Amino acid sequence: MVPSETTGGDLVHKMDKSTDKIISTDEGQGKYPPSDSISIEDGVDITDLQIDDVQYSEEPLTLDKLPIEILMYICNFLDAKFLVNSLSKVCRSFQDLFVSDIYWKTRIKKKWPKPYPPVYDDNFCWREACIVREECFRVWSKPDTTCHHFFYKEAIFAPVDAVHLMNNGTILASGSRDRYLNVLDLSKYNPDDPASIKAMKVFSDHKAHKGWIWSLASHENTLCSGSWDTYIKLWDLDNGVKEYNKYKCKSAILGIHFEANQIYAAGYDRHVYIIDPRESEVHRKRYHRRPVLCLAADDKYIVTGSEDKTIAVFDRRAGQVYKTIQLESFAMDISFSHQQLWVADKEGNLQLYDASLGQFKHIKTYDVGHKGKATGVIYSPGAIFTSSTDNTIKVLEPNLSPAAITTINDHSAPVTRLAYQNGVLASAGSDVSIGIWIPKQTL
Repeated sequence: MVPSETTGGDLVHKMDKSTDKIISTDEGQGKYPPSDSISIEDGVDITDLQIDDVQYSEEPLTLDKLPIEILMYICNFLDAKFLVNSLSKVCRSFQDLFVSDIYWKTRIKKKWPKPYPPVYDDNFCWREACIVREECFRVWSKPDTTCHHFFYKEAIFAPVDAVHLMNNGTILASGSRDRYLNVLDLSKYNPDDPASIKAMKVFSDHKAHKGWIWSLASHENTLCSGSWDTYIKLWDLDNGVKEYNKYKCKSAILGIHFEANQIYAAGYDRHVYIIDPRESEVHRKRYHRRPVLCLAADDKYIVTGSEDKTIAVFDRRAGQVYKTIQLESFAMDISFSHQQLWVADKEGNLQLYDASLGQFKHIKTYDVGHKGKATGVIYSPGAIFTSSTDNTIKVLEPNLSPAAITTINDHSAPVTRLAYQNGVLASAGSDVSIGIWIPKQTL
């Protein structure tokens, strides 16, 4: 029940008899309390308002004069993206409403009650997480209606084994078993013009490597490719995708992490290759007994998965293996970010490890419904993406119990790899194609 009057600088609610509209005036400072002093559930039941409970006024009703409870109740029905990018910029009072993490935590918990994030992170931004979770759920609940989806098959004559997105999801690179390296500009895609698919091609060369192109990575506008021809090559996208450096290894390269002045690569010969692009020398370390299939890194650790059914955590500062994790089924792919290590294994399962404080503690193994090998996994605060030899892609809730948001069955052969950036999803297919999903609001 809304009181008829308040004192001491509180809001006074009135009603214009001629229009039957409730209005509010602020007799105090004219500012809403910060969002950490209220709850998302503090909205009022509008039906409880009685004519006798309010006073009448000829002043027009404006949004900033609404009682805080009613305003927050309305906000529950608006997109988080709109609240942050539009409403909070109307005035300082509205901005103050959405400063605290409490509002965003409560909003997420009300919509998705399962534990989130899966692993505690000191630097976790609840506001941004709420935006991406709502956007991912909106897009991937009904991808057939919310995404522009098509298959790219130009200049591809064999199964695709690598896809990589860069430049905020506008540039897509792919590598396939026909030795072709393709680079596409997705910003040129026009859903109303079928010819725009061919116009996206920026670069295509079947002589980029002499073996299957198995791995791709990038840093700024430099693309890094690894192949079964044992070479790692660097390509300058600002200069027409021109090759400007290459490094000879002793085996096929199955995975790459590329950062400023450092390249880490997973070798079929059981070694991890370490390269400083400013030098020509190639270093390597061996701490696996079988081929190294996947690799990921942050500023502290290099994490590798091998056919020997182990995950090795290499301490970059100490220069040695910090921890070895024994698996029941070997890792096909890993995703390492936000204090979390996700492992996609040969049995089609996902495994979660808590990497906070360097503990890499096993949390749980999940059967997410794949009927074949899990070939790819990508964790983001908005969703988890997985691919499999069962021809499917699954989009999962990014919580401690990742149920499926949707299952994509568009490929007719195994999906070998995934890439995801800025809402754009790309898949490498053994059906000699690249699957591309672009949210309609992105174009």
